[in-house]
Parts: sequence; C-alpha cells; structure tokens
Amino acid sequence: MNESPIKEQYTSSKSLINDLIRLTRSDQYIFRGVSRRIELNPSICRKYDRETQTLVNLKDQEFALLHAFRQQASNLLSGTMETLDYVACAQHYGIPTRLIDWTCNPFTALYFALAENKQPDNGEYELFVLPLREQIIIHRCYSPMKEADPEFIEEYAAFLKLLRDKARFLSLVQKRNAALNALKIAADDPHPQGLIIYNGSFSNARLIAQAGLFSIPSSIEGDEAAEEIRRRARCISIQLSDKERRETLGFLDNMGYNKQRLFPDLQNLCDSIVTQALQKQAGIE
Repeated sequence: MNESPIKEQYTSSKSLINDLIRLTRSDQYIFRGVSRRIELNPSICRKYDRETQTLVNLKDQEFALLHAFRQQASNLLSGTMETLDYVACAQHYGIPTRLIDWTCNPFTALYFALAENKQPDNGEYELFVLPLREQIIIHRCYSPMKEADPEFIEEYAAFLKLLRDKARFLSLVQKRNAALNALKIAADDPHPQGLIIYNGSFSNARLIAQAGLFSIPSSIEGDEAAEEIRRRARCISIQLSDKERRETLGFLDNMGYNKQRLFPDLQNLCDSIVTQALQKQAGIE
C-alpha cells in the first residue's frame, strides 16, 4: 500500500478527488465508503426496522431470508446463476446478507460515503482501500457437497461451514487456481491472512453499474467483520464541511456517479426526474 498516492486524511475535496483520479488508473485496489462505523458490519447484523426505528440483527434468519428470495424471485432471475450470485443479487435488492459491498471504482465508494448522511460519525467519512492481490479471491461457491445438483440453500450453508476450516478452504482455492494456471488462465495465489473476496459474474444491473464485488467475513459475531476489515484495509479519513460535501456530490453527479446511474431501474429513474424538478422549482421560487 505504500506506493498508493492516497493520504491518511483529507480536509479538501479537491485534493481528495485529484488523488482518487490517479487511483482509477490502477486495478490493484478495491474500495468501500462509509459514514457510520456500523456500516463495516454486514447488513444482516444491522437491518433498519422503520416500524421501531431501530437496527435489528437478523443473522438467525439468514438462511430463511435467502431461501424465500430464491423461491419467490426465481422467475425474475437468470436460471444459470451461481450460488453466491443469488446471494449477491439478494443483497443488491434489499435482502440483508453477510456479504459486504466493495467496488473497483473509488468514486463510486466516495458517493456511497457522502450521499446519505450529512452528519457522519465523529465528523468524518471513511474510505477503505484494500489491495486486491493480497486477499483470497474466489469466483464461485466452494462446497464439499457431493450431490450433482444440491439445493441452493444447502450448498450455501455447506460453503459457510467450509469457511470455518480456513486451511481446508485455502487448499481448495489453491487447487482451483493451479488448475486454471495450467490452462494458461491467470489466478493469483490466495493470501492466507487476506479477506475472502467474491468476484463473481455481473448478475444484475446494479452490480454492473457499481463495479461491485464482495467480501465474505469469516465471522458475523459482534463487530468481528468490521474489525477484520480495519486490520486488512487502509482507512482514509475525509472531513468536509456540508458545503464541500454538497459540492463534491455535485462534481460526482456531473461525472455520472449518482443514484440514477448506480441504481439503474425505473423506480430510481423516476425518483431522479422528480428530484430534479423539485430542485428546479425551488430555484424558481
């Protein structure tokens, strides 16, 4: 990470943007932007309940949620999706999961850090920068199941069980990568202490727009997932006035980093059109 042009702290959006532009020329890093410390934990552990206005931990319902999604959304999804692609798709459309979103684009991460919260924890937004090649990168669900066509949720449960046996899991990844290398397909050796990064197929429009991939925490107990990220990733502190925050979001919007582009569906398109109309009306009045 020493060769990265990024600094530890920014109080100027201009300086930050200039350094992020330099980072976009590299494929060595992935990024996650947050405004609250709790956002480093998986969504399954912090789902907001609008009725009670509290954060609820749904980890005991993880399999039930994903099973219901797979059963009820199957006619809306591609029938050729890999097991972890279903989980990723569920995550992107609102089902809380243990997956943690990252992006290959630092400006997408910056947008997510700044967009929703005017008052970040401790007055600072955080941008996490992770060296991709120092992690454990997978492209499929490694499952020890022998059945030719296992049930989705059973294969996912078996995969999570395998993750708890780190040595065995690493051995399977190494064998898979060796087989790919033998076919002249580049596959980096997994880093034993790295985060598990799922870089699957671009199975939905949001994942494509956000250049998304996911980390899979080894544990979702307490704050262990967040602590794991803080150990492995570099944390950049961003302290901006509200005026600079709004100006930065305006700059990102001009570059195409906005809700309409990052969530490309009709609902968000219509929301964006109405928002622009309201802003125009406010300017007239």
